[in-house]
Amino acid sequence: MSENPTDRCEACEVCELLKLLEATGRESRDRSMVVDARVRYRRHMREAHRREISLPL
Repeated sequence: MSENPTDRCEACEVCELLKLLEATGRESRDRSMVVDARVRYRRHMREAHRREISLPL
């Protein structure tokens, strides 16, 4: 993956928590947790910050 799809925005607690959830999933090799965090992050960015995040390649 060339770029991190969950680049967080500034000072948003939800973004920070979802980023932590993704990192925890990566560390424990729980791909389901990683994907869930990314989906939730993309939805949050779209709804709360009006910003679209592209899917990882």
